[in-house]
Amino acid sequence: MEKTTQKSCTEINLPPGSVIVSGESTPQLGSVTFPQTKSVDILSPYVEAYYNAKDNSLTATAVVYVDDTTIQNGTFYYSVFQNSYIDIAGAPQLQFFIVYDMPEELSVNFGIYEITFQADATIFSGGLSNVESIQTFLWDADPITSRGTETTVQHG
Repeated sequence: MEKTTQKSCTEINLPPGSVIVSGESTPQLGSVTFPQTKSVDILSPYVEAYYNAKDNSLTATAVVYVDDTTIQNGTFYYSVFQNSYIDIAGAPQLQFFIVYDMPEELSVNFGIYEITFQADATIFSGGLSNVESIQTFLWDADPITSRGTETTVQHG
């Protein structure tokens, strides 16, 4: 009989902010191999963000590269956290964290996944129409590791 252990809250490191997507999954779009990889670091996501004035919504689409050993039955499971802060100029800023559990092992094979999510306007006091850029990070839940990018929001 195999022993199953559950991680305590102190063993799982969550990013700042509030959960806006919990326990979602997405199928693999393709794969890529980086045969010269020498690091266990997370790869940065490619992100596009759009603000829609008609319905006051901000939608982000991230293309993420995930170590193949992380995938369960061909599906990538993740959550998204939204955080806001005030920058040095006094303007509210938005951050998103795509959270999953990544093994700390060297890998050369990565699955490609597309994740689309909407900002929650009720937990962002700055007004979505004022957002000029967002920061989006991939966040390893155990231990803390992240890699991110800043994206200009396109208004339409």
